[in-house]
Amino acid sequence: MNKKYNILWIDDQYESLSAVHKTAADFNLKLWPFKSMNGGCNELESNLSKYDAVLLDAKFFENETDEPGSEDTKWVHKAKDRIRDLDRTLRYFVLTGQVKTYESPEFNNAFPYVFEKGLDRDEDTLFAMLKESCENRELTKLKHKYYNAFEICKDNYIGAKEFERVLKIVNHIEDPEKINNQQDSLSPLRKILESIFKKLNAIGLIPDEIQNNPGAINGASIFLSGNNQNYKYNEELIHPVISESIRHLISLTQDASHNEGTKLRADSYLSDSSNTFLYQSLCFSILEVLEYLKTFIDDNADKSINESKWELKDNSSIAPGNWISGQVIRIAENGYGTFQPDNSNEGITILPKMVSRYQLKDGDNISVTTKPSQDVTKTFINEIRTNS
Repeated sequence: MNKKYNILWIDDQYESLSAVHKTAADFNLKLWPFKSMNGGCNELESNLSKYDAVLLDAKFFENETDEPGSEDTKWVHKAKDRIRDLDRTLRYFVLTGQVKTYESPEFNNAFPYVFEKGLDRDEDTLFAMLKESCENRELTKLKHKYYNAFEICKDNYIGAKEFERVLKIVNHIEDPEKINNQQDSLSPLRKILESIFKKLNAIGLIPDEIQNNPGAINGASIFLSGNNQNYKYNEELIHPVISESIRHLISLTQDASHNEGTKLRADSYLSDSSNTFLYQSLCFSILEVLEYLKTFIDDNADKSINESKWELKDNSSIAPGNWISGQVIRIAENGYGTFQPDNSNEGITILPKMVSRYQLKDGDNISVTTKPSQDVTKTFINEIRTNS
């Protein structure tokens, strides 16, 4: 991959400096220009993860809408302070048409890298240094090493807020010695999964009635795996390896969100473990999912096509709340029964406690009302009345 780097550029005259854009492009640098301190710094504060270095003029506006004549050198000093407060690893350089004007101990101490506009030798040196600073910045190296995992952390994918969570995961993989309190480190993985489901719902791969349900995170993973019995699948939604990885991640991250766990006792297991291998394996799993989904979403962004891959079965005869007549067709040895509605081929499970309460047996004619499971993947019997 030909590595490219994003440079935030603040220069009130950038519109007349097309040659600077061209020279930067020769060094694989993409300039993102603003006219003012607030325009550039506000952008940096909103999209800090996007940028790899900063290029400044020596004199520019305070605001993007300021009129010519209000430029001032004080804004470059304030911009420098705001940049350093945000991220001290971001290197900043100055490109100005008035180098000699700003030659002073104060300015040179504040800005050690100052170059002159229009001077080819200076501009070539500047952009070579800019590129080198980007290449040597640790965060930038990680963004290129785990390119798709970070690229998917944009608002047109799973959201920019996920960048810091992915960065934490990557840092733990790169340096496992930094891992501490690993049981509490699973929560960011679950939040990333929630954002993934939100995006897949937006492109039609998860139905609204599942995504908007309180049990969405479990229901969405079951649906993606093709195992929701209330739906007919016309084709595979995502690769089964990825859907299985998602199910595994949810199983452990959900369990670890409880102090005692609900099934696996994941929280206590991780607390007592003398190593971090399990947590690291989950970090690798989420990165595999993100790597796959970046390309997958790019190739499957058409919502109407995605919605054609599945359809809700016609279960109107067993709609929640309606009394449905039918017959008990089986009582198993373990106490579970099966109810067959008169107008449906879909059997519904009767829990043992209801079989016992109503003293049901094979062949009984009954009526029932139903309710969906929390994740909308199953239908449960809510009430029973016997038919005379």
